[in-house]
Amino acid sequence: MPVSPYTQERLDEAARSSRTLSEALTKLGVDPKSSTRRYLNERMKKLDVDISHFEHEGVRWTKDLRRALRETGVPEHCAKCGTAPEWNGKPMTLEIDHINGDWSDDRRENLRLLCPNCHAITSTWCRGGKQRRT
Repeated sequence: MPVSPYTQERLDEAARSSRTLSEALTKLGVDPKSSTRRYLNERMKKLDVDISHFEHEGVRWTKDLRRALRETGVPEHCAKCGTAPEWNGKPMTLEIDHINGDWSDDRRENLRLLCPNCHAITSTWCRGGKQRRT
């Protein structure tokens, strides 16, 4: 069985000097969006590498993106069916849809708010429009 190049020492050092998992992976020379991300995250946990100080990247990004959309005047309703962020008297989260399917393209003209039903039937929902690589 080959020895992993991601030793306890390398993982400890990368984690200690980083604020996020993506930052640690970059320091290890790994693309943070690659499939190796999950492997290294699990390896860090298995080797008991301290990652308790890591910030959760997606939560802040989504809140900032929602705030920016609100500030630019994007109406708080589904861009397809017009549903407000309330369903049967209860709050409902409208989802951010990247129209061209590229989740890293946060230009205003590429973003819209959709209700979960309308978002689920788009070709870009959960990368639904892209073929899986085998």
